[in-house]
Amino acid sequence: MNTKNIAWSADIGCEGGPVIVANLADFSRWYGSEPYDASQATELHHWSPFAAELPEIWRPAGPTGHQYLASANPSAARAALMSVVLELWPGATIDRSEATWRAIRPDGRILNAALAPDSEYDRAIRSLGEEALHGFQGDAMGYLWSAAPGMVRISVDDQRDFLVLSQVEFANDEADALGAHRHALEADWRSAAPGQRYRVTAGPVVAAWSPNSIRDLSAPISAADATPSLPGQLLDMATGASGALLWLQPGMYESALHYHAEASWGVAWCRLQRVGE
Repeated sequence: MNTKNIAWSADIGCEGGPVIVANLADFSRWYGSEPYDASQATELHHWSPFAAELPEIWRPAGPTGHQYLASANPSAARAALMSVVLELWPGATIDRSEATWRAIRPDGRILNAALAPDSEYDRAIRSLGEEALHGFQGDAMGYLWSAAPGMVRISVDDQRDFLVLSQVEFANDEADALGAHRHALEADWRSAAPGQRYRVTAGPVVAAWSPNSIRDLSAPISAADATPSLPGQLLDMATGASGALLWLQPGMYESALHYHAEASWGVAWCRLQRVGE
């Protein structure tokens, strides 16, 4: 792929967490890290440096680490856990002033307890590896690609049949960074094992830092803003230029994940390539 065949390329800011790629119709129902109502929680999530000292029923993940307990009433389960802490450590105090409650033992050690998931974003990243498909709000679907904090470059070819998300992990200078992004565009996408499959239904697609919500947009967008004859459009969301609206040919897309490094640069990228109707 000659980089001269790239129709549009721009960088979006990601402050940690994956990039979501979704049909505009689906992204219009994506609320990112907006807090859920407590009634939507299905688990009690707690973590502390003294999990091993709690009764075994309260630590399904073992004696250390974050604990997730499925419950029909996570609020009641959290209150019960606070009672356990007060019983085991007389003199402990409970801070209920924020969404995450804190049980503070007399020795100063703290147990944090929250209702989970606390947002659609939280639900999406629970078991996320490098990539995943994520269903939400009924029949809506998005593709997630894990990215490090920093800038992610979005590039679309002039045939509008592939999308590349690339992130330079290190570079000696700007010329090296450009070379790294160029390598991501020109490398043989078939050299990596096929990954997830995502269907572009109508053409307009949003690629954004996934904690963003559709309600974070600084100005409304519509399908008319993304057509085959228009370049992509950067979107100001929770942070400036942290999303993009673009047009891809409708059809089935397949992901391929890559990494390559030279002495002076390294780049990770995801290519979504149209592979059929």
